[in-house]
Amino acid sequence: MAGVVRHVVLREPLGERRFALAELPLTIGGAGAHVLLPGVPSGAVAAQLVLQAGTLSLVPAVAAGVGWWQEDRALDAAVSLVPGVHLEARLQGVRLATLTVSGSPDGPVLQLGHDGGANATPPPVLDGVPLEAVADDAAEGVLWVRPTRFDVPAAVAATAGTPLPMPVPASAGNRRRQWALGAGGALLLVLLGFFMLAGSVQVRVAPDLAPDRVDFAGTWLELGFGGAHLVWPGEYTLHVEKAGYVAGTTQVKVGREPQVVRLALARTPGVLVVDTGGIAGKASVAGSAFVAVPGKVMAPPGTQELVVRAPKYADARVKVEVQGSDAEQAVSVRLEPAFANVTFETQPAGAEVRVDGDLLGRTPLKSDVGAGRREVVLALDGYAPFTAGITVIAGEAQKVGPVPLRPPPGLVDFSSEPSGAQVSVGGQFRGRTPLVLSLEPGTPQVIEVTRLGYAPASRTLQVEAGGRTRERVVLAAQVGEVALKGTPADAQVFVDGVARGAANQVLRLPAAPVRLEVRREGLETFSTTLTPRAGFRQEVAFELLSAAQRKAAAFPGARRTGLGQELRLLPQATFTVGSARREAGRRSNETQRVVELRRRAYLGVHEVTNAEFRQFRKTHLSGLYKQETLDLDNRPVVNVSWADVAEFCNWLSQRDGLPPAYAQKEGKWVLAQPVTTGYRAPTEAEWELAARWDGAAPTRKYPWGGALPVPARSGNYADAQAVYLTQGVLPDYDDGFRTSAPVGSFGANPLGITDLGGNVSEWTADVYQVFAATGETAVDPVSFGDGTQWTVRGPNWLTFTPAELRNAWRDNAGAARPTLGFRLARYAE
Repeated sequence: MAGVVRHVVLREPLGERRFALAELPLTIGGAGAHVLLPGVPSGAVAAQLVLQAGTLSLVPAVAAGVGWWQEDRALDAAVSLVPGVHLEARLQGVRLATLTVSGSPDGPVLQLGHDGGANATPPPVLDGVPLEAVADDAAEGVLWVRPTRFDVPAAVAATAGTPLPMPVPASAGNRRRQWALGAGGALLLVLLGFFMLAGSVQVRVAPDLAPDRVDFAGTWLELGFGGAHLVWPGEYTLHVEKAGYVAGTTQVKVGREPQVVRLALARTPGVLVVDTGGIAGKASVAGSAFVAVPGKVMAPPGTQELVVRAPKYADARVKVEVQGSDAEQAVSVRLEPAFANVTFETQPAGAEVRVDGDLLGRTPLKSDVGAGRREVVLALDGYAPFTAGITVIAGEAQKVGPVPLRPPPGLVDFSSEPSGAQVSVGGQFRGRTPLVLSLEPGTPQVIEVTRLGYAPASRTLQVEAGGRTRERVVLAAQVGEVALKGTPADAQVFVDGVARGAANQVLRLPAAPVRLEVRREGLETFSTTLTPRAGFRQEVAFELLSAAQRKAAAFPGARRTGLGQELRLLPQATFTVGSARREAGRRSNETQRVVELRRRAYLGVHEVTNAEFRQFRKTHLSGLYKQETLDLDNRPVVNVSWADVAEFCNWLSQRDGLPPAYAQKEGKWVLAQPVTTGYRAPTEAEWELAARWDGAAPTRKYPWGGALPVPARSGNYADAQAVYLTQGVLPDYDDGFRTSAPVGSFGANPLGITDLGGNVSEWTADVYQVFAATGETAVDPVSFGDGTQWTVRGPNWLTFTPAELRNAWRDNAGAARPTLGFRLARYAE
């Protein structure tokens, strides 16, 4: 072929079509193919027309026995369609069609003939009148018909000059036939012009659908056959419909060139007939609005989640493969009860019962209540409302009461001069002044008021039910003397950062914590925090040394924090932590390993108290445990998280001029690396060294020694006092406290440290993990990491099992507990 291939021309019994190269490949076969062959089943493809290396080729395909032949040779591979090629399509030896290739300046011309009729009429062959040869510049293989002389036959020439016969007037019937013939001819001419000028549009509908209706809106004439449509050129809105699918619409611009329009249709929703076993509820599919069930629910086709919700029943979620196309599908859903029967009783009866704010009735009352944590309020005129939380378990009946209702409390607007004093009622901390106290009516109540630097005061008040009064207490200031003595003599003293002159003097200071500093240029500053006591002189000795002198003096055996807490120096040691495999009560997380503590560290003599923690966070409450207070000032602080511990330690480090031991990483407190000299929780190894120390080496199995039973007054554990607080207690043991004890209530160990066994369990600095037995020695080990659980060591006031009393016992925690506190530690340098 000469020139550049621009398109392919196909001439077939249905007429002539042109295909742009972008429309290749084209299929030849049964109904649904681009080019139809007679006798080929619908959807079968006998061959493809493709463009390979710039040449149009035919690629045979097996389709219901159809084969392609060239000069009696069956084709089993692609053949180039160049001018002069002649192919035959045969079905079981019978020729179905022929394909002849010629050329034109713009591309190949394919002549497709169907055997058995509808073939293009070949040009007449006249004896003695040969076709003239093609011009030299004509396309190869194309014969052009030239005009030639026409000789009138002799019979016609003999009549030349004879007058034509006169026309005979037509009758009325003849006229009607003439008009009909004329109209038919005109219509034929119109149709002929339509076929010559109309554009061919093939409409393809996914997913492989035969549409019920195809409409080119606005056309005056459109003919469709086998998925192809002849449409007058112009712009139209194509509308396609198929039962069970959402109708599709698109804009089409029709021209003379053939084109293919592809349109995808989506299935219409299906109908789910939901059966809930007669339980009235609501259902939603794929996030749609909830509708009432049992009943029908519209659902989009495909895999969908059906959610059924009914009062007092757990939500049901079912995966459904929705057919769509308006088809109905039965879906059976089983709803599981999520409620229980709860009985409410009060003394006296008749109280309103509200659960999570909803009024259920009046006592005595038996009602179904939804499962979960619920707030119950019992209210009766003339009595104080009773509020409690209950946990309802589905299917498990329970009873609330009988609840004795009490008269409403009396209110006291309580204030002090100065304000900020701590107020306790009956030994229970109630807040700081000014505050509103709620007191039980008709009973004298002892109110204690304390503030550092002032003498404590108390009031006994009796209030009326529902009444409100005012009470103000004036506190008397207390002043104590502090005598400073030391060297060098020219050192200067500072009180809370304010210069007060020469260091060697007696200071009169309020009986509240103060920070004393003694400074001299070139020497290390001496600092301490103490609380002066009224009517008592305290002596403070100091000695200012240079940095070199201080280091030469080694580490003191004890240090105090700015809050007055004492920390003892731990010995250096190499020892084995964990427990042997055969040790009674051993747990799998107690892997034995050798550790060496080289870096000198200090450990708090006692656990941090409520009073000390409230210096940092005034609003903290350690709370109650089964109506027993854990909140007295000298008791260990509890209900603190690991983050609370980190924040307190950093606050105290800043207050004492030490670098913070903790830093924030991705919103979480972590131990800084390398570990600073700031206050922190002890490492596991430091805690176990102190707990096991027997005076010479860390060998103790229990906090008191190496054997059971628990000796008297050896620590605060679950004893006879706590029998109503826990399921088990230590037999024949009474430490004198129901819950936690004042810190330091029991004897210290050989290092001078108290409460390592009993009182409260303690947070450590280590992220919790179970160690592998490697045989290697770990030096100053600390478990860093991104975990959310930290190691907990030591028994507490609820501990009664021998296994948990061992010094090797390890636990982990990620949240605050009423039995979990902490003590301070820090590196010496």
